[in-house]
Amino acid sequence: MMRPIDWTDVQARSTAVAMCHQAGLPSSELELLRLGSNAVFRVEKRFVLRVMRPGTSDAAAQQEIALVRDFARLGVPTVRLVALPVDQPLQADGCLGTVWEQLQPADPEAVYRQLGELLTTFHERTDDLAVRLEQWDPLDSAGQRLAELDDSYPAADLAMLRDWYQRVSDTLSRLHYVLPPGVIHGQAEVGNVLLRAGQPVLIDFERVALGPPEWDLIDTAVTITRFGRPEARYRAFADAYGFDVRAWDGYDTLRRLWELRATTWLMQNKSHGPGVAEQIEVRLQTWRDDDPDARWSGF
Repeated sequence: MMRPIDWTDVQARSTAVAMCHQAGLPSSELELLRLGSNAVFRVEKRFVLRVMRPGTSDAAAQQEIALVRDFARLGVPTVRLVALPVDQPLQADGCLGTVWEQLQPADPEAVYRQLGELLTTFHERTDDLAVRLEQWDPLDSAGQRLAELDDSYPAADLAMLRDWYQRVSDTLSRLHYVLPPGVIHGQAEVGNVLLRAGQPVLIDFERVALGPPEWDLIDTAVTITRFGRPEARYRAFADAYGFDVRAWDGYDTLRRLWELRATTWLMQNKSHGPGVAEQIEVRLQTWRDDDPDARWSGF
């Protein structure tokens, strides 16, 4: 089995081909859409195959399948799983996979408002969710990535990030949230909004948990600043949701948490394309300077 740090597009494609054979789907025209925490492929221009990163547990994959079914019961607009002649998740090369309907991309001008509206619906309608959820673990992914990066980066950089990790952890323990806790999406970003027949739906439910809704609002707030996106897009999002997370006194703590997770995620994917190493250095310099205004590029 490959280590998570060794995850490459070649390995992901080989695994995707094996999964297509299991599911009775053609594999000759697999199109890689995204490689990150998961590898996402378009299959036959009709379906989307998501190959989960090595190390993803069967229980986690089964939970996501159960969540999508229960969201449908609750009237939460979400992507739908494709019915196959075999059970999901698919399994190959130590990885798990799921097959989803093909959806259309969202309008970049409307998607911020749509995400705010979708999160309002998500938070309001999931009180009676039947799936048993874990409590949100804000530092789990960053801590795991830092441990896996031991042999890949200078010790001084890793020590600096571990120091920030501890500082963020200490501040999180004293944070006072103002929104009622409940079910959170966990990875609420505009990239996880797609369209079915012109109507927006949410995708990607690997990080659904019980926790503070403020976390679901952080990605949009931070990326507007870090990636230099128009402020009007954030205003459309905040107005649609009805809460401005940047005006909350805990914002800087969750901003640093998001940035720590985003930095360690990119460090984990250093070999995934031109410009990644340079962007990792930009992010590391941001931490060295503790610069809230530095501009990042996305991948």
